[in-house]
Amino acid sequence: MDFRTWIKAKSGVASDEAAATDPRPPAIPEYRFFEAASDAVVIVDEAGSIVQLNAQAEKLFGYRRDELSNRPVEMLVPERLRARHAAHRREYFSNPLPRPMGNSTALLGLRKDGTEFPIDIALSPMPWDGGLLVASLVRDMTHQRQLVDQLRQRARDLEDADRQREQFLTTLVHELGNPLAAVSYSAEFLRRSDTAPDVRERAAGIVLEQVRFMQRLVRDLGELPRVRGGDFPVRTAPTDLGEVARLAIEISCPLIERHGHILATAMPSFPVRAQGDAVRLVQIVTNLLANAARYTPDGGHIHVSIEEEGDAAVLKVKDDGIGIPAEMLTRVFDLFTRLERAKQKYPAGMGIGLAITRRLVELQGGSVEAFSEGEGKGSEFVVRLLLAQGTG
Repeated sequence: MDFRTWIKAKSGVASDEAAATDPRPPAIPEYRFFEAASDAVVIVDEAGSIVQLNAQAEKLFGYRRDELSNRPVEMLVPERLRARHAAHRREYFSNPLPRPMGNSTALLGLRKDGTEFPIDIALSPMPWDGGLLVASLVRDMTHQRQLVDQLRQRARDLEDADRQREQFLTTLVHELGNPLAAVSYSAEFLRRSDTAPDVRERAAGIVLEQVRFMQRLVRDLGELPRVRGGDFPVRTAPTDLGEVARLAIEISCPLIERHGHILATAMPSFPVRAQGDAVRLVQIVTNLLANAARYTPDGGHIHVSIEEEGDAAVLKVKDDGIGIPAEMLTRVFDLFTRLERAKQKYPAGMGIGLAITRRLVELQGGSVEAFSEGEGKGSEFVVRLLLAQGTG
């Protein structure tokens, strides 16, 4: 008796004639449950040959039943895993105990078309007249593994967010601590009636400088949620980049002069009008000038130029400062990212300015790139915006 006939006999449906004349209630049709099971079922004998499989197994692995009948079960396993699978199979037959789902990890199935997919397997020994069989209940775990991967990635993201938050708070305390200490120290001189006029002037200058720094810091922090969410108010209109650059230079002059830098400009004789938000464009250029001033050794050179390239209005800010390593040319625009040499040159700073700059440029339909030949060889930031209609 073969297995198919045997299981029908065990289920009480050996023949239609017997079922019609037998007055007893019919037995549970095990074979029909086997076929209707929601998971794939593959039954193998002690030699590892496939004895039977159900419709779900055909669907899962992509084979017809006759293509798998009496074939080694290892053909359903990736080739690199077959020897190990065969060894596990022989070991199981030597001590055949039921094994539920969830006891197997990193198992892979192989479809007829050569694709691999993660599976889980439950094993059940099936003694019968011809010896011992094992039924393998096979479940496709692709969706579950994807969910697990997503949860793991989410956990990593949360850990990164926690680290960033701790780094942010530590940096913020440092950023506020230094200027507050300078203001407090200077205020002591200002409150004393016997302070010399020149000392009073220097103290007042320190207070003003540190207050401006804290104002910039508060402004950047206020922009932080918008950097993450992209919710910047931008009102674009034809805007003269020359006027934008002149205003940004005027705002940045105290910082540039304090470091003794030499500032040069190259402006065209005609207006270069970009499609942009004048207020935000001044903020962009001011950020770039501030970085150039801070990260260029005292007495360095800063160059600002404006030109047209095709249908683009191009603004460039170049310096001969500390430079940028090649691997950091794109990362410098990431939030909270600062170069190690930048931290040494200018400990203050939270790595927010360039992230804001990039977001503002992109919201105006433009792009910003960083160029450098390496550390110590200066940097150049290039902003490209669409020319306003009717220019060029």
